[in-house]
Amino acid sequence: MIIDDAILNNELFHCIEKDDVIRMLECMKARRKKFKKGDFIFMAGWSKPEVSILISGRAQIVRENAWGDSMLVGVIEEGDMFGEAFAYMDVKSIPVSAVAAENGEALMLDVKCIHTCENSCEFHQRFVLNLVRIIARKNSMLNQKMFYLNHKTIRGRLTACFSDLIKAQSSFTFELPFNRTELANYLCIDRSAMTRELSNMKREGILDYQGRKIIWLKKDEYIAD
Repeated sequence: MIIDDAILNNELFHCIEKDDVIRMLECMKARRKKFKKGDFIFMAGWSKPEVSILISGRAQIVRENAWGDSMLVGVIEEGDMFGEAFAYMDVKSIPVSAVAAENGEALMLDVKCIHTCENSCEFHQRFVLNLVRIIARKNSMLNQKMFYLNHKTIRGRLTACFSDLIKAQSSFTFELPFNRTELANYLCIDRSAMTRELSNMKREGILDYQGRKIIWLKKDEYIAD
């Protein structure tokens, strides 16, 4: 298997030497998986739990209810890891799907092999610490989404989300990590209703937008906390 910089520089292998990374990948039965736009990288109820690193491309994490309605849980960009929360759970398949938003490739890992290794390698401990750090950050992001959903109005959810993006990018001109459809799904609101609200906010001089770029105009009127 080809081990390129996209793998070696991933935060999952932070502070682990290249030779040790190669040994770990062999231990975890690593394999590269190519996919096309629309393909399932993971399929809810079918795919076995694995940790995956998106080497290239873009994907969406979606969850469906009993009626077939889907909700966008998150978006995976190049270099992101996904599936880690279920890899350590005692389940035969994962409850969410990862769907490719464009052509790409992922690295699939069986991380449970790390804990069955007979050698107490220092780099194994480093790997686990890196994994825990990533899971903790994602848990924080999930709590952040729940904060948005606690707002009852569309404007409230948009403003709360945009406020965090302003702080994260240190600018009142910022890029959305989603397209319009993804943003509506992420905030659990109707896309048409969201588009109307954005138009209202633009007409009122609160913000302006160009594609994914948002320009917040009323700098003294946004949620700071």
